[in-house]
Amino acid sequence: MSKEQETSINLRTLFLQTIFSIVIVLAIVFGLAYFFRRELLGFSEHFVRIFGFLGLFIGMILSDSLPAFVPPDAFLMLAITGEMDPLKTILSMSVGSIIGGTFAYFIGLYLIPRFHLGRQMVLHYEDKLLPYIRKYGFGAVVLSALTPIPYSWMAYTVGTFKMPYRLFFLGSLFRFVRISVYFYAMYIGWITGG
Repeated sequence: MSKEQETSINLRTLFLQTIFSIVIVLAIVFGLAYFFRRELLGFSEHFVRIFGFLGLFIGMILSDSLPAFVPPDAFLMLAITGEMDPLKTILSMSVGSIIGGTFAYFIGLYLIPRFHLGRQMVLHYEDKLLPYIRKYGFGAVVLSALTPIPYSWMAYTVGTFKMPYRLFFLGSLFRFVRISVYFYAMYIGWITGG
């Protein structure tokens, strides 16, 4: 198999995984709206009243700087069920995500190399992420910003491997696209499920 074929297969697989994840998210939100609408409305009403857009912003910083904190889609769900303004939601969550990714990048650049546990964590994910970085360079950050490739782990990894921050930041701007697409997919699931 040639390198071109291997690259196109990986991109095709990644594209299909992305489409599949969007469909799954839409289906899950549809199911939640159908079966648990009242409960979600009550919970999101409290979240919106107490935390608002600042809560979404801080939640995304934590979500994309601390892997496995809370998936970003949970905050999207709260915003949709809480009837928060779409543009402000997408803006606050995207900026929070990029700031969270920036924290992860600098943790990867400065802290992870100094600690044995940090190096072990990066080595664990390196096998999965390094091929993308080797093949696509800057494009690997774009892919992680848009697809199911874990954005926070990519940020740690490219920081550890000293990708210039400017390139990381430019790739991270694609988080606006990802959050917008998932917001509207979840919104469609919410309104059609209720």
